[in-house]
Amino acid sequence: MFTSTTWYRLLGVRAEEARTIWLFFLHNFLLGIGTILVYVAANVILLENNPERNLPLAYGTAALAMMAAGRVYTHFEHHLALQKLAGRVLVAVVVLAGVLGALVLLGHSVAAAVAIMAGYRVIYLLTNLEFWGVSAVVFDVRQSKRLFGLISAGDMPAKALGAGLAIVIHAHTDLLYLLLTAFAAYGGALLVVQATLRSHDVEARPVGRRQRAAGTSVWQRWLGNNQLVLSICLSMTAIAAVTTGVEYSFFVNVKHKFHDQALVMQYVGGVLALTYLLAMLFKVGLAQVTLDRLGIRQMLLALPVAVLVGLLLFGGLRWAGAGESTLLIYFCGLYLGLEVLRRAVFDPVFLVLFQPLAAPERLQAHTLAKGYYEPLGMGLAGLLLYAAASHEAIAEWLPFVWMALFMAGALYFLARTYGHYLAELQHALSQRFSLADELRTELPAEPADTL
Repeated sequence: MFTSTTWYRLLGVRAEEARTIWLFFLHNFLLGIGTILVYVAANVILLENNPERNLPLAYGTAALAMMAAGRVYTHFEHHLALQKLAGRVLVAVVVLAGVLGALVLLGHSVAAAVAIMAGYRVIYLLTNLEFWGVSAVVFDVRQSKRLFGLISAGDMPAKALGAGLAIVIHAHTDLLYLLLTAFAAYGGALLVVQATLRSHDVEARPVGRRQRAAGTSVWQRWLGNNQLVLSICLSMTAIAAVTTGVEYSFFVNVKHKFHDQALVMQYVGGVLALTYLLAMLFKVGLAQVTLDRLGIRQMLLALPVAVLVGLLLFGGLRWAGAGESTLLIYFCGLYLGLEVLRRAVFDPVFLVLFQPLAAPERLQAHTLAKGYYEPLGMGLAGLLLYAAASHEAIAEWLPFVWMALFMAGALYFLARTYGHYLAELQHALSQRFSLADELRTELPAEPADTL
């Protein structure tokens, strides 16, 4: 019979870490419920009318809103202690969820739908920055490799549950209840994070470190001296653009296949529920074993390589004259595969990459990547999709060309990222040993034994 100790051992959790893991898991679970319910509400409205034009418009608007929110978060990140910042972010999220509920109740226009999608993306960004900001400070480098995949799995069952609700929720009046539930979930997450902060000393303390060698390239002088952060950010931009393009292609093709709104949401909800359940199973059961066996480099490159193969497959299907049903299965598989790999494989490893940095630098780098470069990729994709939507002759295949180019760029930058990660680890370790040597030289020498 399995005891709790046995389960913890199988999951790579030590006894003294159990309470912390449960708090983070519950926190992420509640955030996941709230986020997916807002996501469902936004997409139900956007898919009702001309999604080919409205979705790219929503992506572009959401990208601008996320960049603005990221700038505001960065400002307060520099001026507030992390404990206060985390609490205030969740208070802002609760208020924003209430505003979106009012929009659903009162607004039925395209502008309201776009505003709701932008609101969802801002909520997603703020909750992500808050959750991983606290996680990055509470856990060290070794713990992050063992536990980030596990604690990040908390939102997967919640999102699967929310996606299941999309199967039965179609009307505007029902969407209001979804947002009220999201409002309550975010309130619960606020209580959990307060309990977490009470049980841990959550503070990003500056650490004295050797200065890195100054960069000489134009890119480094413009975007910063840390090559690891630069490579991560540029790869995030490319991956975000491709993710947005794949999501758009999936939604639009489902809409073309099932014109009835109820059937559209049943299909989308079913695919989303399956995606999140598979991602959860992989994260909890296989992520740590896979990371130990394959290593960070292979897991980083798994996403772009797999998606590149999937994108190239589209050319083969077009050449073979695949029918509408076959293409729908393809888009479903591409979306499902991308999301499972991104959430179960890439995201936990992506977070591990920041851990060798000093805590303040770690938080700033994560905020930069998620609050600026990821929305930048979404905005670029929205712009390209919006431009192609008015040209039906190229609207079907052109997105796959630029998505393949973006993913090839992501593959290049992620390959460089691993080398920079090793260099950053070496830099951090050299600082540790240099401090130890300095302490030894400052200690008084022991008197020699006299005979």
